[in-house]
Amino acid sequence: MERTSDRLLIVLIGGTAALAYVFHEIVKDNVTQGLASALADISPVFADLTGKAISLSLSTAFAGIIVAGLYRRIRREFEEDLRERLRPKLACSFDASDGECVQSATVRTSGAPSRVTSFRLKVATDRISSVEGCRGRLVAIRRGRETVLDGERLVLPFIPASAADAASKRIDAGVPELLEFLQISERNTVEVPTVRSNALSARSLFLQPGDYTFVIIVSSPDSASTVMPVLHWAGEAKSASVSL
Repeated sequence: MERTSDRLLIVLIGGTAALAYVFHEIVKDNVTQGLASALADISPVFADLTGKAISLSLSTAFAGIIVAGLYRRIRREFEEDLRERLRPKLACSFDASDGECVQSATVRTSGAPSRVTSFRLKVATDRISSVEGCRGRLVAIRRGRETVLDGERLVLPFIPASAADAASKRIDAGVPELLEFLQISERNTVEVPTVRSNALSARSLFLQPGDYTFVIIVSSPDSASTVMPVLHWAGEAKSASVSL
């Protein structure tokens, strides 16, 4: 079976020969005439053959240098492209109609049951093998152009939040994991779940209605992806929605 490298070798040899021929046709007359006058006393035939040989040698060397330079450039770009293709990339998605991304459950807080809706990102990888050590961090929250939370590196939990790997997840190809970033209760309380504590109370951050953008960085040791889901908040849980 013929390999791509075999075809490339043929192209390089053919390209060098074609360029050498073109250069030879351009310079052969000048080289031959110059040697003919210098070697006129020896033999016109010898001068002609020597001129053509020198012209062909110089043309071949010049063509070889050009083709070698092009080959090195193409190979470098190919290697960079290959490294980029092999580098694992994390893709984050959110679909409000997906029962895994938006999930409601009844929980007990201070002894009283309350309906809480959780919002989660789906985190997947395009790598063939598993990607270890994936983390999700909330770094900022903005309302329009106003920043309401900044300078934080809040570690968000992968589901289940009680698992030992909630803060650092292994993601397998074709099996996305869920990263929880927001909880809204029927009592109109808004919380950001974190790993180190149960949740960050965000009531004071959402006093005004508006569109709140969550800046979340999902990273592994080899890759990182920034995703910015938007909470559309009017002050009530029943009218709240999230989009990406």
